[in-house]
Amino acid sequence: MESLSGDGSARRFFRLHLRGETCILILPQPGRYGLREARSYYRLGRFFRQHGLPVPEIYAFSEPEGLLLVEDLGDTRLAEHPDKLALYPRALDLLLHLQSLTPSFPREAVLETLYYHREFIWEKEILYFESWYLQRRRGKRWLPEERRLWREFLKEGESNFLPPVVLHRDFQSRNLMVREGKVYLIDFQGARLGPPSYDLASLLYDPYVKRLPREFLWTLYRNRSPWPEEALLRELRYTRIFRLLQALGAFVKLSLQGKTWFESFIPQAENTLKELLPAPLRASIWNS
Repeated sequence: MESLSGDGSARRFFRLHLRGETCILILPQPGRYGLREARSYYRLGRFFRQHGLPVPEIYAFSEPEGLLLVEDLGDTRLAEHPDKLALYPRALDLLLHLQSLTPSFPREAVLETLYYHREFIWEKEILYFESWYLQRRRGKRWLPEERRLWREFLKEGESNFLPPVVLHRDFQSRNLMVREGKVYLIDFQGARLGPPSYDLASLLYDPYVKRLPREFLWTLYRNRSPWPEEALLRELRYTRIFRLLQALGAFVKLSLQGKTWFESFIPQAENTLKELLPAPLRASIWNS
């Protein structure tokens, strides 16, 4: 049995060697939440697999213990693949396939809130960023006026959201595995419904990968998306910021929890966020 890194997850992963074959054993994080998370993984994994989405096959699930035995996709993530840029169109194919499953998406399998909505964004992305990045890394808190600016930005952003689609919410290059030239999606237990450009933003503004051809990938997605280009771009201007807030908060949190390799991804996420933020919001973070 071989222990594997779980990246930012509190779950534990092991590669089992059985009669010349391998599979992955997933142990839940402690507590009731871990059992619920495992149940969502099982239900969503079966749904995605039945609808042709490339995800790991689930061989067995023990619900009382939250144990999962799943297909071994190897160790090559899109982020580390030597020819990763050539594989990004396949990742977009996968994203569009995921979003096409919205009508039959099993809402009862969702782990937390069904929709990615205003209060969820405020708590899980904006305040999460303030708590972990702003306070612990910058040593400051937002003033009431600065919080008001962020509330207004959030309200404005939500008003530009298109109708919701299936949302992975962590659709980035370390959650995309590559085996024999095929791209697979993992870590999907937090899927819900939300704006179509959020997962696109996670992929295009991914701090794990440098020098992505964003314009080319945007064009590929836009040409196959059912949404009007102007509306999709308006939405993306907000979702890419919300996504980067979440990523920066997570990088600081995980680094402080001992997963220090996440520290190396902070500068790129910072620089990208600085470029994208309107001046008043940028000043609320980096004004000193």
